[in-house]
Amino acid sequence: MAFKILVVDDSPVLRLMLQEMLESLGHQVIAQADTAAGALQAYKEHKPELVTLDVSLPDGNGLTVLKELRRIDPFAKVIMITGNDQKHLHEEALQLKALAVLRKPFDADDLAAILERIQGKPS
Repeated sequence: MAFKILVVDDSPVLRLMLQEMLESLGHQVIAQADTAAGALQAYKEHKPELVTLDVSLPDGNGLTVLKELRRIDPFAKVIMITGNDQKHLHEEALQLKALAVLRKPFDADDLAAILERIQGKPS
């Protein structure tokens, strides 16, 4: 099953890298955002099947965005991405029902393993 994906990261380079990785794995990036506000707007407009969401955004915290996504859509599928390895961030993301936490730096194999694990998993 291929996902229609919203990529959220403040780094244009990382957004492009994620898009290329996701598309090479057979998925479709239908929207991108570089801010928390942009992420919420893009989610409402595009109704993606999956979101990759950076924890650090210029106008807010990705965990706060995840909380708001849960309010908008309790079944939203979200993979958190972070360069921070603080245990509490990982735990909070999982408490908010993120499907996974992908730590930077990562490669296509890391991303593929997470996508394979969540494909077919009930919302």
